[in-house]
Amino acid sequence: MNTVKDFPVQQSRLLYAGFLLACLCLVDAVFTDYGLRFGHIQEANPLIAVLYNQSILLFYIIKLGLPLLLLYIVTISNSGIWLRLSMTTALFLYIVVLFVHVFWLVVVAI
Repeated sequence: MNTVKDFPVQQSRLLYAGFLLACLCLVDAVFTDYGLRFGHIQEANPLIAVLYNQSILLFYIIKLGLPLLLLYIVTISNSGIWLRLSMTTALFLYIVVLFVHVFWLVVVAI
């Protein structure tokens, strides 16, 4: 199995970005769960709302599974433009969504 040292710099950056994405996704899932559980927020994404209402475990599996799948794809493929674009887009979207969730929870707490 390859280690991070075996990968070129671009691949290593994608691995770090993928790890950051997985961490952001976990934090987002926890904030979303907290906000939904206590009635502070409503889920705007209909698919995620259905998943959450069916099973909180399924919600966490999907929320964490997709970034982990992207991270796995980074480890088995070369760092092409589509992979870099996908990772950058996913990171940007998760950062924006996370800030929106944190903002909502701070506003509710005040």
